[in-house]
Amino acid sequence: MQKLLHRFVILLVRDYLVSLVRYPDFRYIWLTGIFSFGGMWIFTVTATWIAVEASGSSRWAGIIAFSSLLPFLLFSALGGFFADRYNRRNVVIAASFGNTVLAIIIAVGAVTESLDLWHLAIGAFLAGGLRAVMEPAIQALIPNQVDEKHMLNAITLNALTHHGSRFFGLLIAAPLLAGGVAISISGFTIIPGGVKTVLILSAIFTALSAVFSMLCTTVSYGRITSNIETSYITREAKRSFLGINKRATEILGGIGYVGSGMLEGFKYIYTHKIISIFILLVAFHCALVMSFESIMPIFSQESLRATDGSILGYLVMAFGAGSIIGVLLVAGLTKEKHKGWVLLWSGIGSGITPILMALMQEPGLAMLFAAFMGATQASFMAITNVYVLTVCPDRLRGRVSSLYVLHAGGIMAFANLGYGFMADLFNARVIFIITGLIFMVFLMAISTSLPKLRNIYRTGETTA
Repeated sequence: MQKLLHRFVILLVRDYLVSLVRYPDFRYIWLTGIFSFGGMWIFTVTATWIAVEASGSSRWAGIIAFSSLLPFLLFSALGGFFADRYNRRNVVIAASFGNTVLAIIIAVGAVTESLDLWHLAIGAFLAGGLRAVMEPAIQALIPNQVDEKHMLNAITLNALTHHGSRFFGLLIAAPLLAGGVAISISGFTIIPGGVKTVLILSAIFTALSAVFSMLCTTVSYGRITSNIETSYITREAKRSFLGINKRATEILGGIGYVGSGMLEGFKYIYTHKIISIFILLVAFHCALVMSFESIMPIFSQESLRATDGSILGYLVMAFGAGSIIGVLLVAGLTKEKHKGWVLLWSGIGSGITPILMALMQEPGLAMLFAAFMGATQASFMAITNVYVLTVCPDRLRGRVSSLYVLHAGGIMAFANLGYGFMADLFNARVIFIITGLIFMVFLMAISTSLPKLRNIYRTGETTA
C-alpha cells in the first residue's frame, strides 16, 4: 500500500503538479484559467449545438465558432501590449470580471427565452475579445511566479487550462444537455436539464475565474523599449502644422505608441529563426487539425446519430480528458531530449487521431479516439508554447505570447468558418480525414527541409 501511495500520489505531485503545490499565486492564476476556459467551452458546445438544431445546418455553428476565435486575431496584439505595459495581474482581473458580466447577460437571455442565434454570435465575439486580452497577461505572469527550474512544469500546466478545461466543464454540462435529463435527489429535481441550465453553469464557472484572479498577488510588468517610451513622452510638445488640437495629438501619439510596441514583437518573432519555426508549426496545426468546433456538432448528429447535445458534450469531454493526460506527461519532462521526442510524436499523433476518430461509427469508439486526439494535440500545443516562452526575453514575453495566440486563434477562426460551410456540402467525416492527411504531409515536408527542427527532435535543444 505504501509503495502504491508513493508511486501514484507522491511521485505524481513531485513530478507533475509541483508548480501547483509550491506556488500559491500560480495556483490561483491556474484556477482562473481552468474556470474561465471551462465556462467558455460550456458556452461554445451549447451554442454550436443550439445553432445546428435551430438551423438544421452547420453554417451557424461555423459562424459562432468564428465569432469566438476572431478576437484572438484582432485583439491578441493589443492584449500583449497591455501585458507588457500594465500590471499583468490587473489585466487578468479586469478581463475576468468583464467576461463574468457577459456570461450572466447571456444566461439571463436564455432563461427569458430572448436569445437569437445572432445574440450568441455577438456574445461569443465579445467573450473571445476579453480572453484574447487576458491570455497574454496570464502567460507573461507565470515565469514571474515560479522558479526557473519549474518553468516548464508551470507553462505546460497552464496549457492544461486551455484544453483540459473541456473535461472539467463538460463533465457536468454534457449530461445536462441530454434531453429530459436532470440532477435529482429522491425524485426531487435539484438541477433541471437543458440549455438554459447549461448556460447558467457557464456563468458560474466564469464568475469563479474572477474570484480566483483576485487572490493572485503577483506584481509583474514587461517593458517597452526606451526609444518608444521617449517618443511617447515627448510627443505632447509637437504640434501638426494643420493645427490639430492637443487631445487629437495625444490620441494619435498613443496609437503610435501601441503600434510601435507591437511592431517590436512582430519583428522579434519573425527574425528569430527558432520562434518563427514554432509559429509556423502552430499555424498549420491549428488550421488543419484543431479547428473542429464548427463540424463536431454535425459530425455527432450525422455520423454518430445524436438526437441531443449530450453526445457532442461527451466527445468534447473526452478530448479534454485526453488533453489532461497529454499535458501532464509534458509537465513531468525532466530531460531536454524528451521535449524533442514529444514535439515530433505529438505532431504525428495530431494528424493521425482525427482520421481514426472520423472513421468510427459508434459514440464510445469515437470518444476513445477523441481522447487520443486531445492527448496528442494538447501535448503539441503545450510543448511549442514551452519553447516559445522560454526562448524569448521577459520584457517581450507578453507581446510574443499574444502573437502566439494571434496565430493560433486567428487561423482557427477562419478555418472553423470555412469548415462549417464545407460541412453542408461534404460530410464532416471527409473534412476530418482530408485535413489530417494534409497536416501529415506538411509535417513531413517541414521536418525534412529544416535542419534546426530535426536537431530539436533529436536533442530537445534550441541553441545547438
